Amino acid sequence: MAPAALMAALAFVMATFAAHGASPVVIGAGKTDTTRRTISGTDSVTIQAGGTINTSGTSLTMDTSVPAPGISIVNAGTLKSGNRGIDTNGSTAGSPFNFTLTNGAGGLITTSDDSVRINGDIAVGRIVIENAGTITSASGQAIDFDKINTAGNVVINNRAGGLIQAQDADAIRPGEGGMVNNWGSIVANAPANTSGDPDNDPSNDGVDLQGHAASVHNYAGGLISGARHGITSDVNVDVINEAGGTIIGRNGSGVGSDGDGRVVNRGTITGAIDTTSVNGDGDGVDIDGKADITNYGTIQGVGAKGQKDGSPNNSEGVAAGGGTIRNLTAQSIISGQANGILIDDSAEGAAPHATTLVNEGTIRGVTGFAIKIVGTQADNVTNSGLIEGGNGLALDLGGGDDTLNLRTGSRIVGLVDGGAGNDTVNLIGSGTFAGAVNFENLTVSGGSWVLTGNQQYAHGVTVAQGGSLDVQGALGGTLTIAQGALLNGNGTLGSVQVAGTIAPGHSIGTLTLTGDYAQLAGSTYQVEVANAGQSDLIEVAGTASLAGNVTVTPMPGTQITPGLRYTILSAGQGVSGSYGSISSATQMLFLQPALSYDPNHVYVAFDRNATRYADIARTGNQRAVANGADSQPYGQFVHDTIALMNDPQDARAAFDSLSGEIHASLETSLLEDSHFARDAINNRLRAAFADGAAAPARLAGAGDATPLPAPSRSAVWGQAYGAWGDIDGNGNAAKLDRSIGGFMFGADFPVASNWRAGVAAGYDRTDLNVDGRASSADIDSYTLAAYAGTQVGGLALRLGAANTWHRIDTQRDVAFAGFTGARDKATYDGDTAQVFGEAGYALQYGTATFEPYAGIAYANLHTQRFDEDGDTGLSGRSDNTGVTYTTLGLRASQRLEAGGTTAILHGMVGWRHAFGSTTPTATQSLPAGSPFTVSGVPVAVDAAILEAGLNVQVARNVRVDLSYQGQLGDGVRQNGVAANVKVRF
Repeated sequence: MAPAALMAALAFVMATFAAHGASPVVIGAGKTDTTRRTISGTDSVTIQAGGTINTSGTSLTMDTSVPAPGISIVNAGTLKSGNRGIDTNGSTAGSPFNFTLTNGAGGLITTSDDSVRINGDIAVGRIVIENAGTITSASGQAIDFDKINTAGNVVINNRAGGLIQAQDADAIRPGEGGMVNNWGSIVANAPANTSGDPDNDPSNDGVDLQGHAASVHNYAGGLISGARHGITSDVNVDVINEAGGTIIGRNGSGVGSDGDGRVVNRGTITGAIDTTSVNGDGDGVDIDGKADITNYGTIQGVGAKGQKDGSPNNSEGVAAGGGTIRNLTAQSIISGQANGILIDDSAEGAAPHATTLVNEGTIRGVTGFAIKIVGTQADNVTNSGLIEGGNGLALDLGGGDDTLNLRTGSRIVGLVDGGAGNDTVNLIGSGTFAGAVNFENLTVSGGSWVLTGNQQYAHGVTVAQGGSLDVQGALGGTLTIAQGALLNGNGTLGSVQVAGTIAPGHSIGTLTLTGDYAQLAGSTYQVEVANAGQSDLIEVAGTASLAGNVTVTPMPGTQITPGLRYTILSAGQGVSGSYGSISSATQMLFLQPALSYDPNHVYVAFDRNATRYADIARTGNQRAVANGADSQPYGQFVHDTIALMNDPQDARAAFDSLSGEIHASLETSLLEDSHFARDAINNRLRAAFADGAAAPARLAGAGDATPLPAPSRSAVWGQAYGAWGDIDGNGNAAKLDRSIGGFMFGADFPVASNWRAGVAAGYDRTDLNVDGRASSADIDSYTLAAYAGTQVGGLALRLGAANTWHRIDTQRDVAFAGFTGARDKATYDGDTAQVFGEAGYALQYGTATFEPYAGIAYANLHTQRFDEDGDTGLSGRSDNTGVTYTTLGLRASQRLEAGGTTAILHGMVGWRHAFGSTTPTATQSLPAGSPFTVSGVPVAVDAAILEAGLNVQVARNVRVDLSYQGQLGDGVRQNGVAANVKVRF
């Protein structure tokens, strides 16, 4: 190569190196550099902590005439300029153009004009701003990339603690496709308006996208604050504000766009009005075009001043030209000083786009509407939160065919106006709806809803399958209840067609229809009835066309009066058709509902079905009582209460409680206890013929028929006795517990050659309990008896007759389902007459004596009639019951003598058989009913009887006997003691 050419090539290489590979500039700590520099290529400038660049003009100018693979500026000190801090020298940058600015914590960039500016487009390259310090401008933008028209080349990260601030301009203009990420503070300020001229109102923005599409992501702790708007764009905007992030326009919108916009907010976005401003409105979010807003936090407009086009300025939480707005949590708030949400063309004209709005939180208009939509779009609003308007204004949907969907949790405070068009309210879930105006359709799509107020729907109301509508106010239009749907309440309706279920009230209620009523096949009218003839009612002004079914439910505590007629439907212009069936929703054993009609009414009444009370009974006594109760006429307490029972067990318990079987069982006890008088007299006669009337009978040996002389002296005697026991129930009558205590005394004397005769009297007290029937009886008995006996050799004959008068007091605690209880008492008399005889043959072996014996007795008990008081009280007939007893047994005794005292051990074992009326009965009747007969516990047909005792001579003419007496057999158990004293004269 020629030397001249070589030198030229070397010069080019040197120039290129100079352009792209210059040595880095470092401003050390404590150093101040006043040099204005032009940098390019891969130049780097580092200002260390404590270092300063301070220039009167632009401090660092980036040369865009040549490619810049990577310009880097790192500041930890101070960069101060009387003009711009960092700028470019051309309108178009070379390719590629890569620039990184890192302003570290403690770093300060402060300028009179723009702090950082790119004054041209970047076709290829990337610009990254990393700020953790302060970037501030006095009169220009802190960061101005407005001339960048190629998307995807700019990222601005303002880290926690970082401040990007413009004192009298926009803080950031990110350019086309720019991304602003903020954890610190981005602030635009402006001088206060002290002139009163609206043109001097604060007008600088925190982030101004100008005519570019860019995005802003504000993180927790981040603040974006504009003297006018927080974030604004002449075209489209894309903003995410995280929880803990704040965006505020201090004299305008928190976020605004003249085009479309997407906003996702989890923090707070505020539009406000400056205290020095003359004219303006602060909207939380203002998207003139189509909005896509999702709010989890708070969006609020808190003030406005002045007028626009002759109308006062208003502050809205959200102002938009339509689109989609979602307020998605219970804590989410959209609030405006005037309207919560305003949808229009930004000049109170028709919105250019339809609106879909979903609210789960709170939308509030402080002095205006919560939601106001202008125009004729088909808008859709879904609410499960609170929509609250000021001055009674909640929701205005404007023109168009609009839909309002109300879900569970929905609350609306203020007027709801559908405006012009064919508008629909759709109720989903459950809740209360106070009504709306200018809606033509109402649909209950599911769940349970209560309607209050006066509501009119020209095209009708439909309750879809699975829906339930409770009308508590007035509802105009035609109402259609679909199959599987429910209508209830106490309101006023127009015309109604029911394919599902209609149930007026919630207890007893009336639905009033100003039009006609049609109940279709397969539908159900659920009727509730109560006391005093009260029932649900459908009251129709027009005609009623009937089909379907009726179910009837008595309210809790209702005492149904069989045969009483309830009016369940009236129709002023007549009833046609009839119901297909009627049933009771409550299972009823003895009653069934029945329908009847006249030209203008439908009635229901309860009457007895084919089931008799006795069909439910299980025992004889239950059947007897059931028949007695069944014989009572309607209106009798027992009859009507049983008629209402739904459980067979309740009915059987009532029959048992009402049976009065204590009156039959006490007869058993009195007949069984008649043996105490017989036993006392027979024992006395045996003792009377003892040797010398002081020892056991001296019994002849076998074949000895020599008559023994009758004792020649008179004697008086007395015996006290007591016993306790029970008689088992037999599956019909319940178990009887009993106890008795009493005494007998008498006197006898010899008659003829070998006979003795005497008289006796006695008293005893009997206590009876039938726990299974909550019944008891106390009986006082008084006895008079005459007796005689003889003994010829070993053969003895004993005869007697007695009459016992009884004073009977009974008490029954009657209670059963439907009746809390009563205590029914009765007092009446009775008497037991008996005759008895006994024969025995004594055999003596040494000092031991044995006597086989046989006895017979007949006892007849007569009881007089009685009357118990009260609705459950019984009237009993007089009654006679006779029982014959035969006894076979063996007595034995052993004579003992010691120290001149004579004692006798004695015992007895026997078998007693009863026949005759061994199951006593009582014939009774309930008030106004036919007599019925119940049985008591049975007399023991076969029983073993036992006795063991000791007889001691305590004085020359006095003997004392103590003995145990028992009875066991056929479910009867009795144990007793007896004490006998005999004195002879």
